[in-house]
Amino acid sequence: MPILHDETGRIELSNMLFQCFDALKVYGKEPEQMKGVNAMFQLALAEYPIGKIREAFAFYLKHNNELPAAGDIAHIIMRGNKPPFERSVYIRLAQKRKDFPESMTHEEWAYMDEYERFIVTGKY
Repeated sequence: MPILHDETGRIELSNMLFQCFDALKVYGKEPEQMKGVNAMFQLALAEYPIGKIREAFAFYLKHNNELPAAGDIAHIIMRGNKPPFERSVYIRLAQKRKDFPESMTHEEWAYMDEYERFIVTGKY
C-alpha cells in the first residue's frame, strides 16, 4: 500500500528522516527545517509502500553518510535498489569500452545500457 494511504508508513518515514538528521552529516539545515524536509519526502515518495522506502533507505545508508534527498530514495526504488545513475561513472565506462572493451564486465555493460535507455526515454 502506498504511504499516501498508509498513516503508519508515513509515521515510519518521518521517524527515519529524523533519525537520519540526528545520525548523518547535514550541511546547512536547522532542526526547524525538518518539517519541510519531511513534507517533501512524503510528497515525493507518496506512491511507494513503506517496505520499498525502508529498503531504499537501508541501501542509501550503506553507501552514504549524508542526509539523502527525496530524489535519492526515489531513484533507488525506481532502479530496484541500485544507486542512481552518475554521469561520471558512465563517462569512465565509455572510455573503458573504447580502450579495452574486452575487459568490461557484464555489470558494466548493463550499467551503460540502462544509463543510455534512461537518457533516451527518461524511464528506468
